[in-house]
Amino acid sequence: MLDLMGGLDPDVAVGIAVTAAVAGLVRGFSGFGSAMIFVPVASALTSPHTAVVVIFVCDTLLTVPLVIAAVRTCVWREVIPLAAGALATVPLGIWLLVVVDPTLMRWIISLLILTLVAVLASGWRWRREPTRPTTVAVGGASGLTGGMTGLAGPPVILFWMAGQDVPATVRANVITFLTLTGVFNCVGYIMSGLLTQDRVVSGLAIAPVYGLPLLLGVRLFRLATPGFFRALAFGLCATAALTSMPAFGGLG
Repeated sequence: MLDLMGGLDPDVAVGIAVTAAVAGLVRGFSGFGSAMIFVPVASALTSPHTAVVVIFVCDTLLTVPLVIAAVRTCVWREVIPLAAGALATVPLGIWLLVVVDPTLMRWIISLLILTLVAVLASGWRWRREPTRPTTVAVGGASGLTGGMTGLAGPPVILFWMAGQDVPATVRANVITFLTLTGVFNCVGYIMSGLLTQDRVVSGLAIAPVYGLPLLLGVRLFRLATPGFFRALAFGLCATAALTSMPAFGGLG
């Protein structure tokens, strides 16, 4: 794996592998969270550009079975307006990824995740059905954060978990939405030159350590209660964000 990870220091390569394994477990279990776990830590170990593209390649390759199952059970009338909003803002997010300072980007990534976890942990919920413009705006926020940091999930996770959907529906909606935004991001990464051969190879290199825990997470979801579903994903995401903050020296 060391050679495939671009000649990284062995400790760094091991750190990325362990992070990928945890990210895969969370992704399989909750349907989201892989970028939340992987991008902050890998950004500290390498760079935001590399972290975003590596998890995109790895996750896209290994989540096809999840996607096939999700598109059959998701609520399309909720997914489509959000995807339309994301399509409009992904290019701006990718442009920001290219031009913004990497240290500032790490701050943005960590604080974004911590804010999301804090809001959701408070138990906040929608009091009424969100309007269509609100839904599209949430999708736009997701497209922006997805293009900029690889974290398309936070805005829509907040949106759906603030509603009344059961975990299985939230999970299917998020998986479907992230697949659609992944297509948008792929086009942007290619056009901006971020999808390099080295990053693709690195994504393929971590696929085995990401894929096996992902399968375990899928199986564990069938046994999970709604409370455990929320607590595990949010706890791991918060830990990743805190340990990756530049103020603490990051991990690199």
